[in-house]
Amino acid sequence: MNKILFVIPARSGSKGIKDKNIQNCGKDTLLRQSVKKCLNIKFDADIYVSTDSNKYLEHIKDLIDNPPFLRPKYLSDDLVSDIEVLIHALHTCENFYKRDYKCVVMIQPTCPLRKKQDVVKTIEAIINDNYDSAVTCQKIDKKYHPFKSLYLDNKGYLGHFIKQESEIIARQQLDTTYIRNGASYSITPKQLCLGKSFFNCRSKLVLTESVLSIDSYEELKYCEQILLKEN
Repeated sequence: MNKILFVIPARSGSKGIKDKNIQNCGKDTLLRQSVKKCLNIKFDADIYVSTDSNKYLEHIKDLIDNPPFLRPKYLSDDLVSDIEVLIHALHTCENFYKRDYKCVVMIQPTCPLRKKQDVVKTIEAIINDNYDSAVTCQKIDKKYHPFKSLYLDNKGYLGHFIKQESEIIARQQLDTTYIRNGASYSITPKQLCLGKSFFNCRSKLVLTESVLSIDSYEELKYCEQILLKEN
């Protein structure tokens, strides 16, 4: 059975926007939109909102029966990795539901412009195509290529962040690069728990259109305008 586990990480301690995950964006909050997106994807799946806040669980209780476990404090710090949170979520749901999962899918509330079909593609890469992980990405404009990034060294001198044997002049000389956009991350339980990375394995790039991961009020309002226009 290809049982899927959707994990929605929703820590309450956001620094940039207070209670960012339960801010309205369009006709609903970021967290509720994420839950609804998972409910609308037709796989045999469980949904777990990984949060340190009872208020957040109350916020979505009419949508799903979330396992009644808060994320522990040691996993609620600013510097805790997504991998640690996902491993905890996986073990929590395995024990609660008494199930084994084929694929774990991280759906971050801060990406409300994600498309359903892109999430599905990351899941199918795991359950149909034998990838260890699949990550949604978008292309980086070559004018922002990593080889063009500069930094100040400890003497205050400007230099290339990535050392190069020769100066790159034309954009045509640059390879295409990509950046994760937060729309969907899928991974096998084995790669999650043993590899502890979405990379350095058989990882599939799922190319999407440009979408935004919200970090500021300006980005929140920008996404809201797009969602209201779409509706």
